[in-house]
Amino acid sequence: MTEQEYAEIAAACDRLLRAPSTSVARLAIPALHVLNERPSSLAQYAPLFAEGSSSGMSNFPRAVIRAARGLARSLAARRWTPKHQGAIDVVIVSHLLKPDQLNESGDFYFGALQKLLHDQGVTSLIVLVSHLGHPARTAPPGAFPRTILFGPVSPSAELAIWRQCVNAYRALRREAASSRNRIDRRLALLASQRALGAATADNLRMHASLARICQAVNPKMVITTYEGTVAERLIWHAARTAGRRPLCVGYQHALVLQRAHAIRRPVAAPGLDCDPDVILTLGEIPHTALASSPELRSVRLIAYGSHRRHSLPALPGLQDRPRRCLVLPDADPHECGMLFDFALTTARQSPEITFSLRPHPMVDSQALLYRQPALQHLPANVSLSMNEPLEQEFAQARYCLYRGSSAALHAVRAGIKPYYLAQPGELPFDCLSELTDWRETVTSPEDLINRLSIADRSTDPATAGQAANFCERYVAPLRPAALNELLAMVTR
Repeated sequence: MTEQEYAEIAAACDRLLRAPSTSVARLAIPALHVLNERPSSLAQYAPLFAEGSSSGMSNFPRAVIRAARGLARSLAARRWTPKHQGAIDVVIVSHLLKPDQLNESGDFYFGALQKLLHDQGVTSLIVLVSHLGHPARTAPPGAFPRTILFGPVSPSAELAIWRQCVNAYRALRREAASSRNRIDRRLALLASQRALGAATADNLRMHASLARICQAVNPKMVITTYEGTVAERLIWHAARTAGRRPLCVGYQHALVLQRAHAIRRPVAAPGLDCDPDVILTLGEIPHTALASSPELRSVRLIAYGSHRRHSLPALPGLQDRPRRCLVLPDADPHECGMLFDFALTTARQSPEITFSLRPHPMVDSQALLYRQPALQHLPANVSLSMNEPLEQEFAQARYCLYRGSSAALHAVRAGIKPYYLAQPGELPFDCLSELTDWRETVTSPEDLINRLSIADRSTDPATAGQAANFCERYVAPLRPAALNELLAMVTR
């Protein structure tokens, strides 16, 4: 995809979301929220530029089957009932990506936020939106209340969801038929298909369930993650169905890539109050990036920091560390497979260099081994690291290989030299693109081997220090005063 095509798609998606005929069901279509330039995000738009695209075909037979299954599940399921008497001050909406999260004292995205709120006399509830694909067991009792949101809604709500989907499908087809712009027409046809898709219905179920929770506990504030996703917009819209209008807060916990679109603007859909009031930022650099976005001028930004930013121990100099390369993929299975396959090929060509394959913490280890059986029979110079603290691994590595993972930022904080793996025909999505004097781009195993050898012969502590300082400013420590600022907004 070219830069121009990316810009055209982003603008066309916003036009559809802001059209007079927009609806909650249209808002729930993931394809209309252009996140960033990651290949996994852009793959869904390939039909827009393909000749003979089938994006205009209806999907009614499958939709009818999905609707029937959804209704059957809703008739059989037990649904969430309020367990907490009275109002809850703050509802935190997070995500359940693997069962192990239920055994952790803090939340993967929000850490010890519930404890911090409790220490200030503020009640809170964490709502975990389940992405497991099956009902999760009840969240074990902990120090603070939490509940799991999964799947089925009431039969009446299920029928209402599918009516919304069909109405959105029809409206999009009408807009496609009347459009003279090729991209707008094809996008409307593609979106009409997705309006009848499983993801859209799942998003609307989440919206209905969360609205029910907010109506029951009537929160003063609702906090969720902020990357620009469809889920976030639906969470804030559902929150505003409660008795009072809560303060809607987004936590920018992830990277803001160079071409990130949805995170830099409000949806501003007519009649749909789905944008944040406040954005908590990760550090100085992403804070500045969002503050410079003209469309976010009405949103208050508060520098917050990251609970996943740990202090680094005393580390040996690079030349005193083994010739080890940390391989740091993000949570996307395709990205993980690409980086690990590349590392294995490189390792076989260069046995004097060791490689530590470090899956994203939200990746299920059993599923990973099933998808990539080669990981069960690794060369002698390759290891699969699942449980070792990342900070300890930094002390034993000189280099890291990455594409979209924020772990690369923390590796550079530890003095490690980063190598971005580029692929032909894609828009680069390098989170360290500003580190032109320290980070390098590689395209083949031979290229990486050669560049590692050059790096071993010449060190540049000054440049490494400047790069580390950049990453310190990108991911800041938690700022306690930020929570006071936030709470002051609902106690005035």
